[in-house]
Amino acid sequence: MLSNYLKQYFKERKITHKEIEEKTGVSRTKITQSLNGNRKFTAEELILMGIVFEIDLNKLKELDNL
Repeated sequence: MLSNYLKQYFKERKITHKEIEEKTGVSRTKITQSLNGNRKFTAEELILMGIVFEIDLNKLKELDNL
């Protein structure tokens, strides 16, 4: 599941929700909701996070079926 993958990715790299918000402009509320599975990340949010945090976009696409 995409949210679990991202949650683990950020945890392993000690990237906080605040840092994600600052670097992507995605609000912490949306980040928290999405990582907890209560909201889906938009394609734009995923691409932005992938670029900013050097996450394999193909992996994100595979996990989310974009």
